[in-house]
Amino acid sequence: MAWFNALLACVSLGLGLLHLVRLATARRDGRPVAGEASHAVMGFGMAAMFSPVGDPVPAAMWIAAFGLSAAWFAAVALRTGPSSDDAGHHVVCGVAMLFMLSLGLGERAAPGGAHAHHTAAGPAAWTSVVAIVLAGYFAWHVMRCGDRFAAARRARTALAEPVPAGVPAEIAPPMVDMASCGHGGAVVEGRLAAVRAPQAAAVAHLVMATSMAVMLLGMI
Repeated sequence: MAWFNALLACVSLGLGLLHLVRLATARRDGRPVAGEASHAVMGFGMAAMFSPVGDPVPAAMWIAAFGLSAAWFAAVALRTGPSSDDAGHHVVCGVAMLFMLSLGLGERAAPGGAHAHHTAAGPAAWTSVVAIVLAGYFAWHVMRCGDRFAAARRARTALAEPVPAGVPAEIAPPMVDMASCGHGGAVVEGRLAAVRAPQAAAVAHLVMATSMAVMLLGMI
């Protein structure tokens, strides 16, 4: 499985770099800076967890980063209300990363290593339940974003076609709000347009959620 972990580490590192570029251009493109920063840190954190050669960053720094991210977006969600599901998603991401970090620290600290940690009846039972619940959330998030992305493409195609004469404008297909799946934002042009485009965020969002589900299931 070392090659698989190395592959996922490279993919996660690429996601972190992509969101780092998007972070640098966020203000110019009118995108939330905090969201891009959170995704960048998450990509790098996942790369460190998947890395077969170990994590060069102290665990305390990751805990501080993901704890701050979860707290920040929890405050945003409380301030803006339940309609801010993007903030809620960032909270779940931060909590999931903190959960995996704590599980990894427990395995290293347990006498006998990871095997002894997993064979303890109490911890193994509740950690498996939490991992399954979080993995289920990310699997659901992937399907939700895929459905919304497909609906948005259909809506854009329909809007690009001329409306037949006599058809009321009110029945034209509406655009689908994709902000909660990382697809929001205006059309961008110029340098690095492909990386800054909403479609790039869409792919990165889906791949990151899939990788999170894989990582969580691997910890059961």
